[in-house]
Amino acid sequence: MSARDEAVEMIRRICPPHLSAEGYGQILGEKFDAHRAEVLAERDAQFVAWLLKRSREDEHGDVIARLASKVARGAVRPNNLRTDFFQPGQTYTSGTWTFRCEAISPSPTTGERRALGWTDTPVYDVRHWHPTALDLDDWAHGGWTVTEGGGES
Repeated sequence: MSARDEAVEMIRRICPPHLSAEGYGQILGEKFDAHRAEVLAERDAQFVAWLLKRSREDEHGDVIARLASKVARGAVRPNNLRTDFFQPGQTYTSGTWTFRCEAISPSPTTGERRALGWTDTPVYDVRHWHPTALDLDDWAHGGWTVTEGGGES
């Protein structure tokens, strides 16, 4: 149980008599979530300000400024830092292949993770998108790199 859940449960036990314990717990949970969002936004704003300050002082300022921009627009998140498998919303290249990952789903029979998406392979200089499911072996041996944008059909 998280600290948030423990606090909600503790306060729910002493809820005002005119509210149900469940309703009061939900209200408190929403308040805790809103407070957490405020704290994270303030932290991110301070981090962006520090990055921008460093970008003016550093010889690699353009790289630092781009990082600040990514943090400010929310592109740096824990769920997009994984590098052990394809990630939904990302486009990858390997040789002449381009793969746009749309979702991750386990196989109904084996439970093996599959990256579901679209593969673009050039055939006689014409781009052909077709649905594809790739597995961990494809990831491990594909030499995939994340590409910026791309994948429009």
